[in-house]
Amino acid sequence: MAVFVMLTVDLNRGVTEEARDKFNEALKQEQWTKLTLTTTWYAKFKEGVTEAGALDTTKVDVTNAASHAGITNYEVAAIPSTSMPTIWNHLR
Repeated sequence: MAVFVMLTVDLNRGVTEEARDKFNEALKQEQWTKLTLTTTWYAKFKEGVTEAGALDTTKVDVTNAASHAGITNYEVAAIPSTSMPTIWNHLR
């Protein structure tokens, strides 16, 4: 069964739009999908990847994206699951 990881990243203290754009592009290149929720992403990992392995890769991907963008101050929360995140919009 494939593993999904839902990830939220807050880029802190004066991060420029250029740095945010570089960070976002780096995660996209690692097959992360940015949700319309401002700082939330998810990725689908190959069959056979464990939740621990998916989290290890998540840490590497975020670290690399932050490094690529010159960002040194950020907070991350991630949770692995065998279910894709349920996403919906409520627009008025």
